[in-house]
Amino acid sequence: MKVRQLWKRKRAFKLVETLSQEQTDKIIRLVLIKEGLITEDQEVSSTVLSDIWGQGVLVFSYELVVQTNDGDLSATRRQFVKDLQTVCSAQKLQGLPGYPPLMVTDFWVDERQSLHIDVANIANKATAQYVHDINKVEQ
Repeated sequence: MKVRQLWKRKRAFKLVETLSQEQTDKIIRLVLIKEGLITEDQEVSSTVLSDIWGQGVLVFSYELVVQTNDGDLSATRRQFVKDLQTVCSAQKLQGLPGYPPLMVTDFWVDERQSLHIDVANIANKATAQYVHDINKVEQ
């Protein structure tokens, strides 16, 4: 009986994860269009990071080739976060009490000039705890 319950639980989480990823991809696509980082005919897809951060954590990673430099990165992140909040409000997204629905948890450019953005969809306690832990580490 326990094996069946575990299987059902995993299947239910996979559905939540898939729906969260689709929702997050949709919102991030709108933000990237608003920022001029992609065009309206481009699609966006993410990588699920729950394998790295643990079961139940809804964090998705995006990678884009952009023309930016490290001097502009903090300003680019601030504007991205601001636009993310605006789009979430316009789409009437809600997170857990005390948390925004989506939160940028990492934002960096690698040596190939690829912009990496990790976004948490704060729809459950595991993700809220992850965000709390990330914020603690950054302080």
